[in-house]
Amino acid sequence: MTETGQVRFPAYTAHCPKGVLEMKLTIARCHTDSSGRMPPHVLAKVMEDAVKRQMEACGWGRETMETKNVALVVGWTSIQIKRLPRLGESLLARIWPGRKKCSMHVRKYAFFTDVGEALVSAAVLFLPMDRTSRKLTVAEIPVLPEVVISGEADVPSLRRAFPTKLPNQAVRTVRAHEIDENGHMNNTCYLQWANELWENDHRRQHEPRSIWVQYANELMEGQTVTLDYAVQGQRLYVRGSVNQTDSFLAVIQYESPPVAGIVRKKDSS
Repeated sequence: MTETGQVRFPAYTAHCPKGVLEMKLTIARCHTDSSGRMPPHVLAKVMEDAVKRQMEACGWGRETMETKNVALVVGWTSIQIKRLPRLGESLLARIWPGRKKCSMHVRKYAFFTDVGEALVSAAVLFLPMDRTSRKLTVAEIPVLPEVVISGEADVPSLRRAFPTKLPNQAVRTVRAHEIDENGHMNNTCYLQWANELWENDHRRQHEPRSIWVQYANELMEGQTVTLDYAVQGQRLYVRGSVNQTDSFLAVIQYESPPVAGIVRKKDSS
């Protein structure tokens, strides 16, 4: 759900539109949780694979990035979920470039079933980072022509309101397997950490419907991260920090799956 309370999902077309990259995959056991659904961090992994393939197609694959000493890192992510993909489903994942926002590269995403059912809509803001200094850079990464798809996701908000108090706390340590080719914790792991806070409180019967994440500072192997969080209704707020400096912020809205014959009320929190 967006800041205005409107849920947006791109329109499906049988033929992939010009300027849009499409990936096809079948949801296997390795993509799902114990309930047979694809969790948010695996959705984000598919999104990550899509942008890598898109950059490779325009001559900016991993080797070029390393030669140029630059990395394209995620700054903000927003994901809207109509329902999670399920085990055995054939999935179409599409990615296209949005209009550049200041120094940030915009990518829009949509997930459909092979019969055109809209499942997920997302948008990500990417920033170029110098691989040596670990600082943001003005490196001239190619700006792809903007594509506009009806119903596409809005660019992520740069800020979200947070409760004044986050009364719950957990501690995690960044493990070696969570580090990616850019030398820091992969953005999908932040989503996994946040979602596990919800699931650990015995709320597995709920499904995420909207996700917003700001990646404030990168996390490195061995760092101990404090996760302060609050649950308000069916909304989870998470602040991850190292030595009281924010590493990431996340807001996830959940809903109970629909039950036949029962109309579910929206959470107004």
